[in-house]
Amino acid sequence: MSFDGPFMIQLALGVVALLTALAVVAVREITRMAVALGVFLLSVAGLFLFYGASFLAAAEVFVYVGGVLVLMLFAIMLVQRTDAGRAALESRHDIGSASVAIGLFVMLTVALRGVSNRFQGSPAGSSVPELADVLMGSRLVQYEMAGLLLLVALVAVIVIAGGDEQ
Repeated sequence: MSFDGPFMIQLALGVVALLTALAVVAVREITRMAVALGVFLLSVAGLFLFYGASFLAAAEVFVYVGGVLVLMLFAIMLVQRTDAGRAALESRHDIGSASVAIGLFVMLTVALRGVSNRFQGSPAGSSVPELADVLMGSRLVQYEMAGLLLLVALVAVIVIAGGDEQ
């Protein structure tokens, strides 16, 4: 195994993704969790770029970093504040949830070991229109349901945050 430039870039992105994923589980302050999630999602987008999937990297940045993460930060801003000006939220994660995450990572690693060598290219082909046909053809209902779920989550956050003022 040679430690050339591409290997070091992949290793650095993988280490950043692993450390920030663990930070999302272990950190107690929710704003720092959101920041760690943002760094994790950007490192995954970097890995997509590294493997030549620029469309997936752009989709990762636009959909997850630009959509889901901004929605989370918006929800954090809606909640009540303490006297110190911080959001009155605190995570109740503990070592148990971190161990569950590590166990899930180990199970997925064992289950998916050797699978990456079986696939050559994407099943939809290498062009964006072919990928769009697969994603927006047979999977359109799932994507629309995910969008509806995010909308319901946003409305629920607004209702919960404004519920004490009635």
